[in-house]
Amino acid sequence: MTRNLANRLRDVARYPRRSPATFVVLILLAINGIVVGGLMSEPAADRLLADISTNLDNLDHHPFRAMAGSLLVADVHGTLFGNVTTIGFGIGVCMAVLERRIGTVRAVGVTLLGHVGATLLTTVVLIAAIHAGTYPEDTRYTLDYGVSYASMAAIAAVTPLLAKPLRPLWALGCLLYPFSSVQWYGDLPDFTTIGHVSAALIGLGAGFLFTGRWRPGSGRPLSRTALVPTAPDPLPEVAGNGRAEP
Repeated sequence: MTRNLANRLRDVARYPRRSPATFVVLILLAINGIVVGGLMSEPAADRLLADISTNLDNLDHHPFRAMAGSLLVADVHGTLFGNVTTIGFGIGVCMAVLERRIGTVRAVGVTLLGHVGATLLTTVVLIAAIHAGTYPEDTRYTLDYGVSYASMAAIAAVTPLLAKPLRPLWALGCLLYPFSSVQWYGDLPDFTTIGHVSAALIGLGAGFLFTGRWRPGSGRPLSRTALVPTAPDPLPEVAGNGRAEP
């Protein structure tokens, strides 16, 4: 038991070196969560979150600030389970796996593409649905921030790294999970559900693209423990430029 504990501690100590981008993102989310959720006054925190939200009004006036700011703040009003799933599993585990298997640049690219792509697709749906009267007019001001789109993209992107029998179930779970808390407006789900499904689709596409293009002929799936970021990699690590590395 002592030896296993020592091995685990060494694995944890190697985590920042093996998954540097993921580690930086986790640190930023932790710091911002502490500052926004604990150190700032509630009115000041609310003003900040309203300013970085990716709602239609902010995307129209300051799109870059909204896109970047919303990505680096944890959902301070979310549930513990939601934050553990989004940050702990989606970023801390799945993004780390991607970083070691397809490279830092591509892993970061998958998560950013999930965040930006899902936000833009959701924006199109919002504009059309508000114009059609399906969504209420005040939906354009609804707060929408956090790393959940990026996290969902990372979770979906590990699909091709799993054993083949697990891939359809994993992909289906990624697409259905957002509907666990859906709110319907007629036949249209709420925009956050659409955003998470969009992020999952983006992650699936990017995952198969990257693992197929740069690992031709590789049929070696993740082992049972490979989704634990502190466990040794079943495959050699890849350079941070992504030429050969989750």
